[in-house]
Amino acid sequence: MSNSNIEAATPEQLAPILLAALQRLGQLGREGALALARLVDDSDTDFDEAAEWIGDIAAGALRE
Repeated sequence: MSNSNIEAATPEQLAPILLAALQRLGQLGREGALALARLVDDSDTDFDEAAEWIGDIAAGALRE
């Protein structure tokens, strides 16, 4: 999926891409975290909300 398609993507289309990207960033460790941090604006509320959801998932608190 190209970046231009992200705005119209459904959750089912985005989730596997996000999972793969997060896993790869995890493999890259601090270097990956720093690359992401350089892109995130301190006032990005959408990112903050997404990070909270990901934290819930990582803690096992969000299941269907």
